[in-house]
Amino acid sequence: MTGDEEQDPQPAEESQESGEQPASSDPPQGATDTQQTEETQQSDAQSGESAGVDTKQATTDQSDQAAQQADAQSDKGDGGATQDAGQQTAKGEPNAKRRAMLDLIDKWMPTSLNNPRVPDGETQDLMAVAGWTKARGQQSKQEKDAGEHPVTSCGDILAAMLRLWKSNFVGAFAIRDQDAKGRTPGAKGLGYYVEADGAQSPQPGDIIVLRNGVGKDSAGTVGHVGILVEAGDTEWRTADGGGGALPDQTASVTTRTVRFEDNMPILKSPTDLKEKQLDGWVDLDKLEQTG
Repeated sequence: MTGDEEQDPQPAEESQESGEQPASSDPPQGATDTQQTEETQQSDAQSGESAGVDTKQATTDQSDQAAQQADAQSDKGDGGATQDAGQQTAKGEPNAKRRAMLDLIDKWMPTSLNNPRVPDGETQDLMAVAGWTKARGQQSKQEKDAGEHPVTSCGDILAAMLRLWKSNFVGAFAIRDQDAKGRTPGAKGLGYYVEADGAQSPQPGDIIVLRNGVGKDSAGTVGHVGILVEAGDTEWRTADGGGGALPDQTASVTTRTVRFEDNMPILKSPTDLKEKQLDGWVDLDKLEQTG
């Protein structure tokens, strides 16, 4: 499955992106979502803001009453709001699964082949964990120069993040239909996938799949995959691999302009200036953590 070929750098946006396709080797299970990024790195503080803070409000006179209410709510079973149940807690904060993914994004991003950032306590940066080296970046650059569809790190970064999250299901660029090794069924066949219908919306931590285009003609295509960090009315922030002008590659949190057509989110890529319709997303709550 192929998308648009890599474009020349665009001065008006942060980076450069085109449609992706699965790589032939594993790893990397890459994709041709090549990006020319000027703003390739988001600060750790910015990532941390989107991940949210598990705050606890201090109370004085009402502390005993709050504790009693929490116990009573817990006794109600499904009626009580717990940290692990549902997509959001009662306060609208990410639950434990989603916080774990957002914390991983904050820990591992941003990084790049040319400027690797190794987290404290680790021996490799995220690009290396995903199987990407400078040699692999040079290979993709040669493929691009030869007029082929160059493979980028988009799908590999996603697969690496799922492995770090210790997911029972690991997918890459073709996550909707296949696992990271190209085997079926994918997230859709396993019941993890939510098709965009204009009524439901993904939540922070969900894995979003964008089509390679907009409208009915784009159905069945894949133009990009990433992890949703924050969704607003006019902009979405996503954690993505595949950025950077080849032979460089980056993994960072980027801001994407979004508009809605018949309630369907259409994201303007900050890389190739092309609009890509939300096809659906992998519901992180439906995945299981193995450790």
